[in-house]
Amino acid sequence: MLRGLLFLLLASASQAFGGGIQLLPALRNGATANAVLVDTSGNIYVAGWFAANPPPAPSNAFVGKLSPDGSQIIWWTALDGSQDNNYVAIALGSDNSVYVTGTTLSQAFPTTPGSLQPTASVLGNQTFAVKLTPSGAVVYATYIGGSAQTTGNAIAVDSSGHAFITGTLYSGGVFPTTPSAVIGAAATSEGTGYVIELDPAGSTALVAISGFGGHAITVDPQGNIYAAGSFTVAAPTTSGAFQTTAALGYCVASLEGLPCGVQHIAKIDPTGTQLLYATYIAGSYGADPCAIAVDAAGNAIVAGSTNSPDYPTTPAAYQPEYFAKPETSASFPGDAMLAPASAGYITKLNASGSNLIWSTLFSGSGRDIPGGDVIDGLGIDANGNILFSGSATSSDLPGLWSTPVASRPDEGPQPLGSGFVARLSPDGTTLSPTQLTVGAYMAVRSDGSAVVVGGATLAIVSLSSVGRVAAICDTADAAKIVSVAPGQLLTLYGTSLAPEGVPNGFPTSFNGVTVTFNGIAAPILYTSGIQINLQVPYEISGQTQVTMQVSSQSVSPPVAESYILAVVERQPSVFIAGAGFSQPLFDIARCNGQNVSGLQPLALNADGTQNSCANPAASGSTVTIFLNGLGVSNPAQTTGTVSPSLVAISPAAGFVSGSSAATNFLSTATLPGYIDSVAQVQIQVTSTSPSINIPLEVQQPSGAPFLVRGQGILIWVRPAN
Repeated sequence: MLRGLLFLLLASASQAFGGGIQLLPALRNGATANAVLVDTSGNIYVAGWFAANPPPAPSNAFVGKLSPDGSQIIWWTALDGSQDNNYVAIALGSDNSVYVTGTTLSQAFPTTPGSLQPTASVLGNQTFAVKLTPSGAVVYATYIGGSAQTTGNAIAVDSSGHAFITGTLYSGGVFPTTPSAVIGAAATSEGTGYVIELDPAGSTALVAISGFGGHAITVDPQGNIYAAGSFTVAAPTTSGAFQTTAALGYCVASLEGLPCGVQHIAKIDPTGTQLLYATYIAGSYGADPCAIAVDAAGNAIVAGSTNSPDYPTTPAAYQPEYFAKPETSASFPGDAMLAPASAGYITKLNASGSNLIWSTLFSGSGRDIPGGDVIDGLGIDANGNILFSGSATSSDLPGLWSTPVASRPDEGPQPLGSGFVARLSPDGTTLSPTQLTVGAYMAVRSDGSAVVVGGATLAIVSLSSVGRVAAICDTADAAKIVSVAPGQLLTLYGTSLAPEGVPNGFPTSFNGVTVTFNGIAAPILYTSGIQINLQVPYEISGQTQVTMQVSSQSVSPPVAESYILAVVERQPSVFIAGAGFSQPLFDIARCNGQNVSGLQPLALNADGTQNSCANPAASGSTVTIFLNGLGVSNPAQTTGTVSPSLVAISPAAGFVSGSSAATNFLSTATLPGYIDSVAQVQIQVTSTSPSINIPLEVQQPSGAPFLVRGQGILIWVRPAN
C-alpha cells in the first residue's frame, strides 16, 4: 500500500536553472537608491537619497536617469530641504515623464507655485510628490497630507498623467478628503492608509480618501484604483469578498508588542466614491504587501511578506505550504514569545475580489529567527511571467540549483549579498532558478531580465528558461528542495523525462535513466514522462555539497542536466494523505462542524485502515505514520535495499518541547518490505477530543531538534468503546 502511495501522493510543480548577473557601475556620491524603473529603450531610472555633507547634515532626495548599461548619467536631479528627504517610489508616464513620492521632515521642501500644497502644515513626516519632464526638469512638487502626518510609500500613473499616491496616515491633524469619498479604516497611532489622485499639473486632488491602501497602488485602463495595505484596526470589506474578517491582535514577532498588520486589498471606482470590492488576505500573524499589479482581465497580483504559517495559498501553486521552522511554538498557532519566521508570498486575486486564482509562498526554512525571507519587489514581463525580488536568510531558499552552497544565505561568504531575484510562470506553478544578487528592489527590462538595485550598486540579472527537470521535491510531502539528506526519497518532476515503468527492485539504471550524486548512482524507484522517483545514496553522508546529474537516454531529445544541492544530516518529512495535495494545507479538515488546522498525514489506524474524520482512531489505540529523510540512522541502513524486518531505529520521532498533545510515541522503526529509508512511527492516541494536532521533531546528530515540516499533523480520534 505505502509503495503505491509513494507514486500517487505527489504535487505537480516546475522550476528552472541558469541565468547570470552583470554588475553595473556604482551610483555616484554615495547615493543610496531604493526604487528603480526601466523605460522601453532600456534606460534606468533610480530614486533615493544621498548625503551632500557629513552627518548631522540632512539627506537629500534624488532621481536620476542612467544609460542602459549604467555607465552614463543622462540627468540627475536633487531636491534639497532643511531636514531629511527620501524618495521611496517611482513611476514612469507614457511620455517618459517621471513621478516620484517619498517622505520629508523638511519645512522648506522645494515645492512649486500653484501645486496642491506648497507649504508644510505639520511638524514631522509629510508626503511629497514630484513630477519631472523626460529631461529631468521639475514640473511640479507638492506636499500631501494637509495637517496630518503622512508618509509617501507608493505611486502609479495612468495614461493621462494622473498620479496615484498611497502611504501611511497617522491620527492627529486633518487629512482633506474629496466629497463622498469611500470611508475606510480609522487612523491610529500605528497609522492607516490613504489614496490620492493628482491632476497632471499637480494642483488638484481629484480623489482623496483615507483608510485604504498604504503600501502599494496601481490603476487599470478604466481608471479603477487598486490599493493594498496592512491594518491593525478593522477595515471595511464587501459582501462576497474572499476574506471578510480577520483576527486583529498583537503580533508577538513585533518589537514592543506592536499589533500585527493584516493585509487588505481594495478596488475603488475612478471617482473614489464606490468600493467595488474590499477583502483581507492574511493569516494569524498578518501580512504586509509591497507591490500590486493588475492584468488585462482585472485580476490583481499582490506580493509581500508574512509571518503567518496559515497565509491563504492554493494547492497547485508553486509553494502552498509554509516551511520556515516555528522555533518557539510547540503548535500552531501558539503562545510563542516570537512569531514564526517571515516568508514571501505572491497572490493572484480574481477581478471580483471573491476568490484566489492562485496563491503561493516563497521561502526556505528561515533559520535566522526572527529573520526569514521577504519579497520587496514585483514586476510582470511581456509574457505575463512574474519577476520578484527580495532578501533572504534561508540557505535552502527555493531554486538555488546553480549557486554553490558556500555562497548561499547564512552559509558563508556572500560576495553579492543576500538579495535575490526569481521568476514565476503566469499560473503561479513554475519557478525559474533563483539568482542571488546585490539588492532587493528591481524593475523588469523588455528582454525579460531585471535591473536590481541595492544601495549604490546596480546589476542586470537574467533568468534562463525552464529545464526538462522542472522541480526537485521531497517524495513524502512534495516540498521543493535545494538540499538533500542521505537516503532521502526524491521525486523529480518535468516533461518528457522517461518511459513509464516500475523497476524490479531498485536498480541504478532503468528505462535509460541514471541519476548520480557526485558520481554515486542513485537507486531508481519509478519513471514516467513527468516524474522520476529515486533514493539519495547514503554514501553522500559527510559531504556539504553534491552535484546531481540527471541523464535519460530513452527519450528524444535526451535529458542531461546538473543541479547543485546542499547535503544536510536530516531533512525529515511526513508522508501526506491525498487530501493534502488537492486542498489547502491549513483548515482543510472540516468535519462534524469543526475547522481544524494541521496537515493530514498518511496515517493508518490499528486495523490498517486510513485515519480520517470519517474513520477516526479509537482513543487509546495505536496510529502509524510514515517519515522520509531521517538521514543516517542507527542501525545503519543501506542504499537501495528492502527492510527485511521491523527494526527499531534512532533518531526517533518525538514531541516538540513543551507540546501538550494527548499522545504517546511508542516506536520509530523500519518498514518491512519497503525501501529501508522509509520509517514508520507508532503513536498511541489518548485524547478524547475529536482531533489532535501533533507537532513532531527529530533529533539531529548535533543535538538540536529538527521540527518536521508543517505545523503539526492531524489525527482524528473517537472515544474508546
